[in-house]
Amino acid sequence: MRTIHPNHFNRLMRLPAGIRTDILEYLGATPVADVQLERMLLDVDRMIEDNQPRAGAEIMA
Repeated sequence: MRTIHPNHFNRLMRLPAGIRTDILEYLGATPVADVQLERMLLDVDRMIEDNQPRAGAEIMA
């Protein structure tokens, strides 16, 4: 069993439950380097940010 860097683990645990579960299942089934996990977490963070309404967006609607 491979351990997850504490910073990556903390970031992972702050994700929504469904995304967190998917990533944990993937990590359990596939060898992933710390660099790859870091990239996945950055990509997921960007995806979540892109789907968040922007401040003032309700005014423009």
